[in-house]
Amino acid sequence: MRYRQFPGLKLLIVLALSVAIDSSMAETGKKPDVNAVARGEGLYRSYCIRCHGVKGAGEKPISPYIRDPGYYEAPALDRSMHAWHHTDEDLLKIILQGSPRTKRMPAMKGVITRKQAIDLVAYIKGFWGKRELDCQGPKHMSCM
Repeated sequence: MRYRQFPGLKLLIVLALSVAIDSSMAETGKKPDVNAVARGEGLYRSYCIRCHGVKGAGEKPISPYIRDPGYYEAPALDRSMHAWHHTDEDLLKIILQGSPRTKRMPAMKGVITRKQAIDLVAYIKGFWGKRELDCQGPKHMSCM
C-alpha cells in the first residue's frame, strides 16, 4: 500500500501513535498509571528529592529573619500542601518551564523530555490519597 493513495493515512498514523505514547499520563483527577509512577520515581530521586524531600515532604520553613530576600522553601508535593490544587498540565508546565517565583525551581526542559515530566507528575500523584485525586485541579474549591 502506498501513502499516495491515502494522503491522510500518514497523519492518522502519527496521531494514533502520539495518543498511544501519552496514554500512560493520568488525567487530572485520575489515579496515575503504575508503570509511569515507577519510571517517575527514578527521575524524582535524580532531580527533585534534594529540595522536595522524601515522599514529597518539602523543606522545613526557614525563619524570615535569617533567610535571604526572595528565598522560597521548596513546597511539599504530598497531600499536606496544595500541589493537588493544580492540574496535570499545570504541574508539567512548572516542571518543564520552571517557576517564575524562584530560580530554585529551574526549567527542566532540555534536561528531561515531556514524557519524563509526565512520569514525574505520575510519581508525585502517587503521594496523594483518593480525596486529593478526586479533588485535583479546579475541583479543589468544591471539596473544601
